[in-house]
Amino acid sequence: MKLALDIGNTFTKYGFFEENTLVEQGVVYGLDELDEFLTSRSRDFDKSIVCSVGYKHEELEPFFSADKEVLYLSHITRIPIGVAYATPRTLGMDRLAAVIGATELFSESAVMVIDIGTCITYDYLNQAGVFEGGIISPGVELRYKAMHQYTQRLPLLNDREAKELIGNSTAGAMRSGVINGITGEIEYMISQFLLKTPDLKVIITGGGAKTFESRIKADIFVALEIVLVGLNRVLDYNA
Repeated sequence: MKLALDIGNTFTKYGFFEENTLVEQGVVYGLDELDEFLTSRSRDFDKSIVCSVGYKHEELEPFFSADKEVLYLSHITRIPIGVAYATPRTLGMDRLAAVIGATELFSESAVMVIDIGTCITYDYLNQAGVFEGGIISPGVELRYKAMHQYTQRLPLLNDREAKELIGNSTAGAMRSGVINGITGEIEYMISQFLLKTPDLKVIITGGGAKTFESRIKADIFVALEIVLVGLNRVLDYNA
């Protein structure tokens, strides 16, 4: 069995694969919990792939026993798509894994993957299978934190619902600005990409996907496991 690890800013998502089938997935928090997880489940996988946005490979190597085959996804890893990104060293590997995972769902179409997390990323893979780049904007928590930290009286919120467009309180107005603002941003980005590629397939993923999937009027596909699927494909590609 194979293990895919997506180590993000807040938590680590893991997935166990038998061939191309995701048989188990879950979440662990912090490096201590990740260490305990890998120790307790060491007999459950033979090889693994790691994608990390915040830790260097050298920092993670001690968590794996010497008999485990571990592939760390980086800008020099062999991958099954082309990359036209001007600065591949600075590209978040979770973004790359997501578009690779998207090719498992839509192998002959241009795809945009919208990952709604700490930041919101919009990543575009053209019909020829080349990753061209995308867009990065602040996510829900960052918008609330910015309003709180850069003003003297606005509270710190983390609400995910905005039932009314016009907030009749300060908190309500903030909720509307963040949630409706992100909804409008997503719909605008989709519309602009559709002008470029009318038959574009749009996938949303990430921790905020469930918050916004019912708000978006465009035709979208929700695939929360898309990064793990992409990581598994890279692991197989390098076998």
